[in-house]
Amino acid sequence: MYSAQWTFSKRGIASSLLMFTMGSAFAGNDACTLLSAEKFSEIVGYKVSVNKQASTDTVCMYKGVGNAGGILIILDEAATPRKLEMVNQLGSVPQGKPGNLGATFSKGTIVFSVGIKGTDPSQVIALAAEVKRNLK
Repeated sequence: MYSAQWTFSKRGIASSLLMFTMGSAFAGNDACTLLSAEKFSEIVGYKVSVNKQASTDTVCMYKGVGNAGGILIILDEAATPRKLEMVNQLGSVPQGKPGNLGATFSKGTIVFSVGIKGTDPSQVIALAAEVKRNLK
């Protein structure tokens, strides 16, 4: 089962997510390893750290000064062709409310979402490209 919707974290960071039933085991892609705080900072142009209390193996929360920050969520590491088709139909165009951008991406059978507090869609695309480079 899947549905497209906007999801907001407690800190107001928007991320366009394609929600899937999570029945498959994860293959070992740790979200905070795929996109380090240093690389995130380099791409968005401000310093962030990983919020370790809010992060898990599949979710990495990045915190900057004030409301600045972002999120990386690994949604599925063994997506079916139907799920991948849904992701491709939605496209990977960053969207959101003013100041919050996010999009869902895929590489192989892995589906993930990237969201930022910001207004520059190219930053979301660059963050996703970094994640894609680091996926196992």
